[in-house]
Amino acid sequence: MINSPILTTIITWVVNIFFSIAVVPQVYLNYKNKSVRGLSDLYIVGYFNGYAFNVLYIYALGFPVAYKIRAIIAFFVISILIYQRFLYNNSVLNNKTKKLYLGNFCFLLFIAFLIYLNPIKFGNFAGWALVIIWSIYQLPQLLKVYKSKSVEGFSFFLISFVGIGNLIEFWAAYLLNLPLQTSVTALRGVFVYLIFVSQFWAYKYKFELKTPIISEK
Repeated sequence: MINSPILTTIITWVVNIFFSIAVVPQVYLNYKNKSVRGLSDLYIVGYFNGYAFNVLYIYALGFPVAYKIRAIIAFFVISILIYQRFLYNNSVLNNKTKKLYLGNFCFLLFIAFLIYLNPIKFGNFAGWALVIIWSIYQLPQLLKVYKSKSVEGFSFFLISFVGIGNLIEFWAAYLLNLPLQTSVTALRGVFVYLIFVSQFWAYKYKFELKTPIISEK
């Protein structure tokens, strides 16, 4: 474990910079394509919930300031992703999907109220809920990519920033003696990143290598 305040600050800021900017490439890609069709709705909702619970968890248990700033920034950026979902693909947004987003929002408000009543008890609950959310939120996206055999509309930079951030955070959690939930979540993130990398290789880069180049005459 590290006792140097300066080194601790540096590590926490490095970790949180990676997570804070991770969603930006996906937001830009959506803006460029004017579409979020490359993303699963359950993936978007899970991602949003992860950062919502992350804000509640970090502020309730008094994490270092770098984590607090990152949590707010990341939550803001992921909120833009929600906005893009309604902006670009509203025509294919059915009632079931709308109810999913609305019900989820109400659920988060309820959890926030519980944490307000008892920060320590429900803050720890939010931490373990994070472990579950971060463990499963990417599964719909993994399945979507596998079924479609395509990563079109899905940013490789997003998964790379998240994957590297998780690797650094796993190391930082040990050095800084952060709660166990943080270590478990970070380690899971590294494994999922490797799966995503294999999908990009199989469905994009490998495909491009096999695609013959037709020269113009």
